[in-house]
Amino acid sequence: MLGVNDAPEKKPAHGVLLVTYWYPPAIGAAAERLESFARYLPEHNWTVHVLTAGRESAAPEYDGVAVHSVTDPRARPGPTFADYDPREQPSRWKGRLRDYVFPDRFRSWQKDAFSCGQTLLKNQSVDVILASFPPASAAQLALRLHLDARTPLVLDFRDNWIGPGGYNPQRKKALDAHLDLQRQALAGATAVITVSDAMADHLANEHNIDRAQILVIPNGYEPAGPDLPELRPQPNNDVGAAPSGRAAKPVTISHVGTVIRRNRPDLFFAAVAKLKKEEHAVLDGVCFRFVGNLSRDYLAEAGLSAIIQTTGLVPRDQASAERQGADGLLLLTGNYVGQWGYSAKIFEYIQTGRPILCLEETPGSNDRRLLEQFCRDRSFFAPVGDAAAIAEQLSRVKRYLAERSTPAMELDAIFRDYSRQALATVLASKLAGLVETTNATRRTGQT
Repeated sequence: MLGVNDAPEKKPAHGVLLVTYWYPPAIGAAAERLESFARYLPEHNWTVHVLTAGRESAAPEYDGVAVHSVTDPRARPGPTFADYDPREQPSRWKGRLRDYVFPDRFRSWQKDAFSCGQTLLKNQSVDVILASFPPASAAQLALRLHLDARTPLVLDFRDNWIGPGGYNPQRKKALDAHLDLQRQALAGATAVITVSDAMADHLANEHNIDRAQILVIPNGYEPAGPDLPELRPQPNNDVGAAPSGRAAKPVTISHVGTVIRRNRPDLFFAAVAKLKKEEHAVLDGVCFRFVGNLSRDYLAEAGLSAIIQTTGLVPRDQASAERQGADGLLLLTGNYVGQWGYSAKIFEYIQTGRPILCLEETPGSNDRRLLEQFCRDRSFFAPVGDAAAIAEQLSRVKRYLAERSTPAMELDAIFRDYSRQALATVLASKLAGLVETTNATRRTGQT
């Protein structure tokens, strides 16, 4: 029995090495996902090392997390994401050129990062390596470190290796090389993580992996915490009204996040342009606000600047404020995301309590199913390129806002399971089980 002043000896922390090209201060869903792993794993007695690309400013600091930045000698200057302009089409010759740079343009970074990773694994207590794909260079780097140090490897698939989210080799030789690297990485991995059940099922079927060994961890949303104030929605009480002769406040429908070609923003802009040309009344008093990488020049030349605004890329805190300050939120869901995963921003959208206008390239997307599960009454759906259907649903959004003075905050306990803190708890348990199994296997081998 323990005495009054006795305490059980604290179990030594496990150690994990996160291998990811994208990590804050880089902007984007990939960086935020890996940051959430790093931030919350120490709550479960894990020491975290992050091997990532160097940036101009420092990474955020958290207890139990050490960030090891390696300069990418071929890093491109300027913003992470170029401004989206639907008039600019992907260059075919650049696509062909990529086939000759294997596995991708990050391979120079991988070479230097391997030396750093070797030193880390020799000098730090690391029980498992977790690598996030894409890019393929990060997965290849982690595989090399795994083979060199014999440290268990876990692969995190945010996208399919081959396809719009990953790679589209045009030469058979390049395709075969990517498929071979994918097979090697999966063969070396003790466990696999994906962002959706659809992607997990696909990997299990295509590569003969035990589905029970694939853990699904969506991107989730940031919960409130001691250093993150509770998000408090501010209602737009002037929507649809003009008291005392004052003009009604415009209805602001915001798209918060990067503008990605595969989600078909081009179809949305064409539909808005058609409604504008028709002088459709539904656009009166409406402003679509893109908080992200949308070209101002395109909007001006297309004559859409009076209806669609753009802020350019903004820091995460500002993006959160933009979500909270919007009357409604715009979600564009292309075929790829609709089939294989969820839009990175969808959980944060749901969290705000705002109505969500979800425009799908094909009806029945994963995003739609999630919205219907958690906020059916404030979700509105239309095909992304159908101007008439968008007008109808936008009218419904405006009526919804006119009838409600405050955002809906009726989220149930199940939704809390999608907080990044809760998802990190699931990840920590999986990693701990993997380490225990590995240690038991080694002990058995030694006896």
